[in-house]
Amino acid sequence: MEVPSATVIRILRFHLGLLAATMLACLVRPAFAQDAVRATGDYEIPGPVNAKDFLPKSAFAGKKLFVDKTAQNNGLQNVYRIRAGAEEYEITGSEAALQFLQELRAIKQLRQISTAKAVTRRLSQSAKETYQTGRQIVRDPIEAVKKVPQGASRFFGKVQDFFSQDEENAGRKTSVGGTIKGFLGVDEEKRKLAARLGVDVYSRNETLQKELDRVASAMAGGGLALNIGTMPIGGPVGIGLTAIGIEQTVDSLINESSPDDLRKWNEQNLTKLGAKRDLITQFLNHPWYSPRQETIITAALKKANVDPDLFLETANKALTEEDGRYFQHVAQLLAAYSEKVTPLQSLRLEDGVLCALDRDGVLVVPVSFDYAIWTQTVAQRADALARLVSSDQNIKSAKIWTNGKPSDRLKAELDRRSIGFQSLSIRQGEAHG
Repeated sequence: MEVPSATVIRILRFHLGLLAATMLACLVRPAFAQDAVRATGDYEIPGPVNAKDFLPKSAFAGKKLFVDKTAQNNGLQNVYRIRAGAEEYEITGSEAALQFLQELRAIKQLRQISTAKAVTRRLSQSAKETYQTGRQIVRDPIEAVKKVPQGASRFFGKVQDFFSQDEENAGRKTSVGGTIKGFLGVDEEKRKLAARLGVDVYSRNETLQKELDRVASAMAGGGLALNIGTMPIGGPVGIGLTAIGIEQTVDSLINESSPDDLRKWNEQNLTKLGAKRDLITQFLNHPWYSPRQETIITAALKKANVDPDLFLETANKALTEEDGRYFQHVAQLLAAYSEKVTPLQSLRLEDGVLCALDRDGVLVVPVSFDYAIWTQTVAQRADALARLVSSDQNIKSAKIWTNGKPSDRLKAELDRRSIGFQSLSIRQGEAHG
């Protein structure tokens, strides 16, 4: 028998090895593929969503100022891209996006009002300066959320270490209301002007504040004869995005009262509810709550009619503007639940999430978001709620109460865990289970 040469042996070994590797790959690949499908199938992946499902048609109608039709969802909140001519802005949250869009429209209208040549020359600033405060959040919201989770992402998404950040910043406040000029008549004209334009007179938008101050000062000083009634109506702040809107009486109180008067009103009503004085002081001095937000929150707590200490203690831990907006909505959700569903008996803190127990023993979890999908953190939260219901005899069931929309998968998973879900319709203001 002829003995194969060394070269032939090496060739045979190569092909046999290749064949073995191919057979092994054929055996292993299905398992790997199955694992990959299982891993991606366990949870939903954040990504693009149709912005038209969350915002009114007017947000997309402009030619030079409008919202892109596609938004990016991070699991709970949407990140919208707003185009203003050649400029682009990214805003996290549906209401924040509509509010900013309204502010851009108001700035455009105000800039068309000439008060003096010297002032007019200042209006050539770049549109890039339109939103100075919180620039990183506006320009790079996704990265900002990763660094400091905000709003729903921070207070509902995480299960542990909610308040590991330094809390000392929550104790002092440079009131936005304090930036309003104290000259006779200016603040009143400014409030009227802001209300007519549909913007928040306490907005942190520095360019908007400068334009409101400029025009209001000229009106108060008699140098500008402007009939506010002839100006285009901007609509309410936030363009009535959510069903947890502000009552007319509260809106009128905000528009017609000075910051000092609002502070007195809030302090008196929180005191009547039994809140501790140190919590009230910290709340009213907090840097991330404007006089408008403080008044909305106080009015909501008054309607919810529960001991407000736990709410104030938790809300005082806000570290960003988005956190402040989140707790405003939580307060409004508590008030809406008490009014539309069942009165509340007490507030509770469960794994860092502010909840309420209603008089029927239902644990109400008020959470404000745009669009919630079934992610790992949401799954952990749902499992924790299910365990809580089964272990606490005082809780008959749990229900998530929100102003946002759930994905079909999230709704199904909550149903499997016997967790209720009720959402206030974004447009109509009706509750849907």
